[in-house]
Amino acid sequence: MYYQGYRPPPQPPVQPNRPARLPNGNRRNRRRKRHPVLLIVSILAVVVIALTVAGIYGMKYMNLVNEVKAVDGVYLQNIYVDGIHLGGMTAQEAIDTVYAAVDARQNDWQLALTYQGITLGSLTYSDMGITTDRTAVYNLLRDAYLLGHEGTLQERKQDIETLKVTPYKVFTTQSAMTDEYLNKMLADIQAQFAQEPQDAYLVYFEPNQADPFGIQSEQNGRYLDIEPIRTQIMQMAADGTSGSLELHPQALYPAVTTADVRAKLTLIAEAITPISTSSAEARNQNIRIAFDKINGTVLEPGQQFSFNGKVGARTLENGFQYAIEYANGDSVVGVGGGVCQASTTVYLAALLSNQKIVKREPHSDEVSYTTFGQDATVYYTRDRKIDFVFENNTDGNLYITAHVESAGKNRLQCVVRFYGPTLGAGVEYKLRTETVEEIPAPLDIEYRKDTKGDYVTYKDEEYEFRKARAGYVNETYLQRWEDGKLVSETFVSRDTCKARSEVIYVGVKNRDE
Repeated sequence: MYYQGYRPPPQPPVQPNRPARLPNGNRRNRRRKRHPVLLIVSILAVVVIALTVAGIYGMKYMNLVNEVKAVDGVYLQNIYVDGIHLGGMTAQEAIDTVYAAVDARQNDWQLALTYQGITLGSLTYSDMGITTDRTAVYNLLRDAYLLGHEGTLQERKQDIETLKVTPYKVFTTQSAMTDEYLNKMLADIQAQFAQEPQDAYLVYFEPNQADPFGIQSEQNGRYLDIEPIRTQIMQMAADGTSGSLELHPQALYPAVTTADVRAKLTLIAEAITPISTSSAEARNQNIRIAFDKINGTVLEPGQQFSFNGKVGARTLENGFQYAIEYANGDSVVGVGGGVCQASTTVYLAALLSNQKIVKREPHSDEVSYTTFGQDATVYYTRDRKIDFVFENNTDGNLYITAHVESAGKNRLQCVVRFYGPTLGAGVEYKLRTETVEEIPAPLDIEYRKDTKGDYVTYKDEEYEFRKARAGYVNETYLQRWEDGKLVSETFVSRDTCKARSEVIYVGVKNRDE
């Protein structure tokens, strides 16, 4: 029976042995019938995943909670105060431990200031007025304890992890030192070390000694810089490091050493001329007198040496004696004879030390004690003066010694030495003289009247005083040698040794007189 208006849906025909094929619409209806099951499965999967995730996070959270709570009430690992490891200590244990260390440091700290085994001063905290504020120590311990004990769990966990990599180290501080005590101690010690360096210097010039120079050796000074010492004391006091602090003063070196002084007192030239064994004692004594006036002379740079100015007039009043001397090619007797050998020896020393020759004249004839051209004649009378002058052209003082010395058995020699700034390593000067021209001897004979009767008396008597002799011209050169090698040669002088005619003395009296 059907209600009015109701019509059943048409039925598909039945086909044997084949399942009924549902129209498309019916297949959609089949999927709708399976949907609740899939949804339930999906929901269950989500729930399982959510529960799993929640379980994992829950476990991690519980681990975090456990790890953080494990350090509740104690200091984290790798926390140090004054070098004391507080990890695992309770707050009270840390306070007791650090306070005990502070007290021990306050009572036990001592520092000795030493130099080469000698204690120059000592320090204690009491001496320096150093104390430790316990309130400050407590605040420092509190700040260290808060690491890993405040903030969120994650922040506390971060503190733990950070300390594993970077330890936390702090130090207690102490009150400022008493500056007056420390400053006075350091100033006193510094004064003990204060010593200015002393330059080497020439004490005396004694020309008659083998080594004519007395030299005061240099002395090193010393200085103690107290500022770095102050800093080190402060650090050792802060660290509580007792013991000793060795002081190391700085050496102060002089500007002038003994070697520097000696370099300006080098023997730069030595001139030697032999004294003839036939030289009379009066002549030798005249040389000694001249040398005594020259010996010990000191010339400053640029200062000139005048032989006549040093030796003075050759007079009997000045101690000179009569002796043979050269005059116009002849040997004659005069006061001060022999002094020209003194001037010649000084001239040679001046050349060999490369001094500036200002004034010099050669003899008119040969002398027995040196090569012609390497001599220097001098003369000193009211009417006529011949001087020898040279100038110190070095950058230091020139020191002169002059002596008559023994040259062996019954032999004497003149020795003049110049000391001054070194000529240079391996440098020496030598003289070379060569004859560049010959002058024929005169053919005329020079007759002289012997009015004094020294050689002959009567007119019919003759005495050959001098034979005729040829003359010549010599040139002298100054050679510079370095390490045994000739490096230069400088012209010095061109001197003429005059040709001499024969000289015959004749008497002036008749035999019947």
